Amino acid sequence: MVDSDIPYVPHADFDSATEQDFVEIDCDLYVDEDDRPSQNSQHAADNFILAVEECRILTFEGEQFLFKRLNFLRFRASALKATLRNQRRPAKTEKEIQRLLGEATDTRESIARANLRLITFVARKRSTSNDEFDEFVAEANTILLNAIDKFDFARGYRFSTYLTHAVQRHFNRLINRNCKRRVRESNDADETLLAAADQNDADQPSSTEISVAADTVLQQLDQLLDPRECFIVRGRFGLDGSGKGKSLRALGDEIGISKERARQILYRSLEKLAKVAEPFESMFAVK
Repeated sequence: MVDSDIPYVPHADFDSATEQDFVEIDCDLYVDEDDRPSQNSQHAADNFILAVEECRILTFEGEQFLFKRLNFLRFRASALKATLRNQRRPAKTEKEIQRLLGEATDTRESIARANLRLITFVARKRSTSNDEFDEFVAEANTILLNAIDKFDFARGYRFSTYLTHAVQRHFNRLINRNCKRRVRESNDADETLLAAADQNDADQPSSTEISVAADTVLQQLDQLLDPRECFIVRGRFGLDGSGKGKSLRALGDEIGISKERARQILYRSLEKLAKVAEPFESMFAVK
């Protein structure tokens, strides 16, 4: 593509061609689809899919003609723009440039309409939801217009092949981007849940706080409590070397007393340890 203010794909015939060469076409512009069911035009305009189905497909010869016409019109506009500085009547030349570009835009839109069915088919095939389909179609329209501007018709390939590859490559990037976004959103949701859980547990002591409290109380256990009381307190709060607190029922079973009796002994023991345990009372609350 020529790098100028008015880009176009060059062709050897442009220097000798005239605009009249692109007024009439001596071949079928569109594919004959007489067996395709027609839709009510007003209804089709209200429904994107039906509207797309109304678009006609270009023949290879028709495609070549329109691409050649599009780029010739841009070629002529670019050539005129290059002479503007030396023009005595630049306003007239500028008006002619705008006319050429307007006709080029109309030709570009004709090519685009003829390929809407293709990009819609690819979008429907690759999408997994209605929202994703809408996103893919919107993105594909931009890819379609860019592909029209860059397609070198002189190589003899069908534009549909070129366009399909371009759209599929873009859809692959969209799918990867959407997957990464879903993973990121999922991680954000997990972090939110964890933060909420941490907030809900904010009134609970941390393991470090419990450890400090336990060490403080442990230093005076043997002096203040009898053996059975020591056994229940140590076992209840995991101070017996296991590192894991036991239920009152389990402790009672070990020494042959009921759960309620073990609870009473625990309360009595905590009362004896009140002076050293009072700052940590909330941590030692019996659940």
